[in-house]
Amino acid sequence: MTLPDEDTQVRVASEAAEVFVTHFYQAVNKQSALLPFYINSSSRYPIPADISINGAVLSAPDDYTKLLEAQGQGAVYELESFDAHVVNPSFGMGAPENVYDGTKVEKNGSRMSILVNVMGKVQYGKGREAPQKMFHETFVLVPNWEAMVKNPPKGVKKWLIMSQNFRALIFSTTGTAGVMSKTQAAGQKVIKTKGVLNEDSTKANVSRKPKVKGA
Repeated sequence: MTLPDEDTQVRVASEAAEVFVTHFYQAVNKQSALLPFYINSSSRYPIPADISINGAVLSAPDDYTKLLEAQGQGAVYELESFDAHVVNPSFGMGAPENVYDGTKVEKNGSRMSILVNVMGKVQYGKGREAPQKMFHETFVLVPNWEAMVKNPPKGVKKWLIMSQNFRALIFSTTGTAGVMSKTQAAGQKVIKTKGVLNEDSTKANVSRKPKVKGA
């Protein structure tokens, strides 16, 4: 077994994350079908994706789609930044006994599982006065084994969501104290912040990152 070297892991994880977040949030904003992004769409995986939205556990991608539809057509999710880290350089769950061109697939990083952290904002409606919220979202992406065949189906996704954790964030100008209510956060423009909180007022694990162009 030849694992991908460190440079390959970094490059593949970064490229995979960029492709994923670009297409995923485009689909979210267009309210397109989301099932193809999840392991639920693959017969190779024995378990469904773990989906948590603001602490609520959803049983299927369709439930997430319904939540997005309830927000209305005016809701737009905008990516601010993302980063990616390799979780497992040789992920094995659901893998067929003989992966096509297996040695190459192993070495080029196609069998990795990847952690993707995203920061962004969602705007509810059009115009400068429309309410906005920042959000933090974490994904674990795993290989789509159905893409690792000699002639993969057209448009098949190379990576699928195994885990998704979304948190809408509330900004506070005084750290953990003076937390704004959801209504206040939706109606105010926050210029400077010292602390970032989850909606349940717990501290968010957020690091500052440069904006990503073209994502």
